[in-house]
Amino acid sequence: MPTQNSNSLNNNLNNNLNNTSASAPTNNAAKTDKAHKTPPATLEAQLSFDLITEQTTLREQRAGKNSRGLLILVNGMENSGKGEAVKALTEWMDARYIKVHATMGQHPSRYQPIWQRHTWQLPRKGEIAVYFGNWYADLIRYVFDCGDDIDEQRLQQMIEDIEAFEQDLVNNNTEIVKCWFSVDNKTLKKRLNDEEPDPEQLYHLDWFRKKDVKRFKRFSSKLMGLQSSWHHIDGQDIDASNIQFANVVLAALQTMNQLAAADDAQDNPQKADKQKADKSANPKKDENAVKPTPLIDELVSVDNQALEKADYKKQLHSKQHILAELIRERGQRHIIFVFEGMDAAGKGGAIRRIIAPLDPREFTIHAISAPTEDELKHAYLWRFWTRLPHDEMADVDIAYLSQKFKRNKCVALLKQRLHNSRVTIFDRSWYGRVLVERIEGFAKEADWQRAYDEINRFENDLVQSNAIVVKFWLAISEEEELKRFKAREETPNKQFKITDDDWRNRAKWQEYVQAASDMIHLTHHKKRPWYVIATDDKYTARLKILDAIISELSKNL
Repeated sequence: MPTQNSNSLNNNLNNNLNNTSASAPTNNAAKTDKAHKTPPATLEAQLSFDLITEQTTLREQRAGKNSRGLLILVNGMENSGKGEAVKALTEWMDARYIKVHATMGQHPSRYQPIWQRHTWQLPRKGEIAVYFGNWYADLIRYVFDCGDDIDEQRLQQMIEDIEAFEQDLVNNNTEIVKCWFSVDNKTLKKRLNDEEPDPEQLYHLDWFRKKDVKRFKRFSSKLMGLQSSWHHIDGQDIDASNIQFANVVLAALQTMNQLAAADDAQDNPQKADKQKADKSANPKKDENAVKPTPLIDELVSVDNQALEKADYKKQLHSKQHILAELIRERGQRHIIFVFEGMDAAGKGGAIRRIIAPLDPREFTIHAISAPTEDELKHAYLWRFWTRLPHDEMADVDIAYLSQKFKRNKCVALLKQRLHNSRVTIFDRSWYGRVLVERIEGFAKEADWQRAYDEINRFENDLVQSNAIVVKFWLAISEEEELKRFKAREETPNKQFKITDDDWRNRAKWQEYVQAASDMIHLTHHKKRPWYVIATDDKYTARLKILDAIISELSKNL
């Protein structure tokens, strides 16, 4: 369901489109202009001026807390004027600050979400990106590859996943404009047979085949019916469609800049103080706000029984052997381990015991710290989307190669060599938003409150793509943490592990315990479970983690 921000954008965008329609001619307006002998160049110059003005405003706001990025999705029929419209836009704006990307449609991989291979093309705050093809090209490719044998349930699920992904982008200040270009069959045939070079076929369709054109139009009609967010661009008249497209972009930029200015005013200290006072005087219950959950027993009552070292080593080697065997049975499935917990709880030591029996080519470890300046310019989850295990097969057009070479043996060998399933380990993760960012005030309350749903959707997409996701919260007692902090300070090769932030976080121990309880309650699922490892004994913690992984892999493989 669209958020309030999304609804506001759509309403303002429609209003702005009505207001900006006078800036440039439609077909009817063009006739009127001719009658009055108004040179079209004057109108285009005005449109260019307005576009550059808004583009400059967007760039100037990019350092602000409420800055936004604009993603323009360009899809539709070939030879319908998509390329010409984008070319005109880059001529009317400052082309240095518009990124244009195009990807060929590929059959969606069963081993990663349909949106994953496209995340590198997303714009940063203050940027404009035009993206031909995108995830909708993959969706169309799936429809045509499957033909009459299409899995309607999977198709519907992919459409829902795309909508949720796009909504999360909007919620994180990446606005989206979707434009669908089309022409009638007569115009398509004429353009296919003229002397002009045809554009690169984003969907790998034979546009000379009436059957393919009919199926494409049938699916596009279905998609337009499911998603009201598309702007339909009639490509019959190239000049008119260029202007229509530019006006859609202009309206979006005006709306974005208005929203950013309004949010900046909202963040004004004097207004914020007044709103805070008004809120105190007239408290209102937010029914959607996350309410504190009951504390999880293990987080406040930590076991301190110690295991003998000899017994630990014996069990460790046995469990590591079983773990390695299970991991090598994963086939093409990705395995993702997430480690969170109190400072000095033993995350690094546990990870070392997991990877010990593995070949370094089998795993990747991401140690997550504070986001970089570049990462802060993207949607919050972007730095995790781009660190996910990647299915190289998603970038290879196997269907095309099979048809061209007709040598199934070679294609099968290519599949085997290219697919590279991974064990990916996150030492700290996307849960930072509802932990440190929540407690330290690095994220607005609305942002971290909303993050639980965003994270659940994100992880659900991973599981639907056949990934195995296992999450660990490592809990130790406050006394044990103090003991380990002091030991780190006194050990030369461990002093780098202790920082002023670690000491400062101890003062907020109870807040972190509550935040962890909320997080586990709100994001635990049997298909992407949380395991709470609560013990002051490192040996016991490591063995419990191995047991949990063995159990999950045994159930899922």
